[in-house]
Amino acid sequence: MKYVLVTGGVVSGLGKGVTASSIGLLLKACGLRVTSIKIDPYLNTDAGTMSPFEHGEVFVLDDGGEVDLDLGNYERFLDIKLTRDNNITTGKIYQSVIDKERKGDYLGKTVQVVPHITDAIQEWIERVAIVPVDGKEGPADVCVIELGGTIGDIESMPFIEALGQFSYRVGKVTVNFTSCFQ
Repeated sequence: MKYVLVTGGVVSGLGKGVTASSIGLLLKACGLRVTSIKIDPYLNTDAGTMSPFEHGEVFVLDDGGEVDLDLGNYERFLDIKLTRDNNITTGKIYQSVIDKERKGDYLGKTVQVVPHITDAIQEWIERVAIVPVDGKEGPADVCVIELGGTIGDIESMPFIEALGQFSYRVGKVTVNFTSCFQ
């Protein structure tokens, strides 16, 4: 599996979602199977209860997931069917880590952003990236990941750290970083 990470600078609304979708479409045109993940660093678990005036319209996936509109672009551009798990939010990550802590999965350790949150982010990416989304068997060749928000947002920091660790762990040849700037 190869990964393409699309980020932005300190200005939001640069079109990272369309850029990620377009990169995916170009890769698909080269004969590669493509999947997508959207990371939204807000604390909400999904976009369902957020004001459309603040966040934009919600896209509803076939499994009922209420997600960022960018996932709708991914589905249309790439002719794929995504699930709610293709949208990672800070709320989902923290909820999964706290649930594990409550079950005793951390064996009494102090739960921290590094390594527990960053590990959960990496595990989520690897788990979702191998799920077929194009109606064929087996994992895609490439996973395009969009990091929403802006790099300066404090909410993005655990994701930036996790993606840096991920790149180091899986190998820089496996991960391509693409940035959109104004």
